Amino acid sequence: MPAVIDASKCDGCGACVEVCSQKGGAIYLDGGVAKVNEDLCMECGACTRACPNNAISIEW
Repeated sequence: MPAVIDASKCDGCGACVEVCSQKGGAIYLDGGVAKVNEDLCMECGACTRACPNNAISIEW
């Protein structure tokens, strides 16, 4: 299951975008909130560890 963003916790800092291994846009900012392209997300968890607000989760 791809990463899931809790928009109420996301402040749009972009830390997740910077660490995403899929530089082609698996995670991107849209209107100041992170979004996930489910087709590109590899479920590596880098974004979950990078998020200072714990706004991203992956259910294994």
